[in-house]
Amino acid sequence: MKPAARGARALVLAAGVAGMAAGAHADEWVAPAEERARANPVPDSPEAAAKGRALFQRHCTACHGSKGKGDGPASTEARNLTDPAVQERLTDGEIFWKIGTGRKRDGETVIPAFARQIGTDDR
Repeated sequence: MKPAARGARALVLAAGVAGMAAGAHADEWVAPAEERARANPVPDSPEAAAKGRALFQRHCTACHGSKGKGDGPASTEARNLTDPAVQERLTDGEIFWKIGTGRKRDGETVIPAFARQIGTDDR
């Protein structure tokens, strides 16, 4: 995938990725295989990137920071979404699943589920 396309994909799907992944922990958070295999239904375009950027700003910056580096004011453990290792490991389907389902650890919400706030065409 071209770097520009990967960046657009990350912005479109990272809305609330959201909210995506939690910080580095011993307990890895991996989507089910069928979700990891899900294809991205959103074509790469400047419009899709702009929409994803707006969704990310609205739902994700409090924890992931405005640039996605995990330095937002509301979290001490948000993952740096710009890390090449993170970008390489996460599939479009896994990003979609994580944004929609969120994550709880020990009964506490670590990452909110955004399925109701962000429609399937925008995750």
